[in-house]
Amino acid sequence: MPRLSRRRFLTRMATLPLLATLPAPSFSQVGRQYRIELVIFEHLGPESRAFIDGVARPMEANLSGFGIGEGPIRPSRDGFELARVADRVERSGQARVLARLAWDQTGRDYQSASWMRIQEGRYLGPRNPGEAQEEGATVGLRPLAPQQERYELEGRLRVWVGRFLHLETDLVYYPPDAIGSEPDIPHGVPVRGSQRMNSGDELFYLDNPVIGMIARVTRIDE
Repeated sequence: MPRLSRRRFLTRMATLPLLATLPAPSFSQVGRQYRIELVIFEHLGPESRAFIDGVARPMEANLSGFGIGEGPIRPSRDGFELARVADRVERSGQARVLARLAWDQTGRDYQSASWMRIQEGRYLGPRNPGEAQEEGATVGLRPLAPQQERYELEGRLRVWVGRFLHLETDLVYYPPDAIGSEPDIPHGVPVRGSQRMNSGDELFYLDNPVIGMIARVTRIDE
């Protein structure tokens, strides 16, 4: 079977039935309550590999932010409901799902919206291997804090509210085979961008040559 183009691949993800009809877009406002669901996946194939080889460079992710369950970022009370979307991404053979996330939050404006810390995908080991070994030798086994561990996809993202909702990302993707001679500063690919959204049952996309995202935002205070 020939491989689908990326545009056709994303279009087919949107054909999953969510509701028979979609509500008309509503303007977003600060103070409303939202549930955000996010499927994050790695594109597979030669185009993605070529982009990684050309763009990857030593870089560290910004991990300043709350994890889910910390501060104002709460696990969604309704759980993750885009399982069929994530499963279809996996079955396509063109992508590998790195994260299935769902959280509830209050809408905040650009200045006050909180960042959410992201550490997803395969575990790549301690951020500073030498320091971890030294601590282990002197004080015995000790759990590493999240900021001391490294994963394939790291950084932060947030959803802020203006007239519309906006998903903003500040992430770094670390291909496991790109961590070479500089283990303290591994080679990564920046994944930064912003996508305007409305609340409702429509799916929205944020895409780059290596990492794709499918998002849905639902009002939960109606």
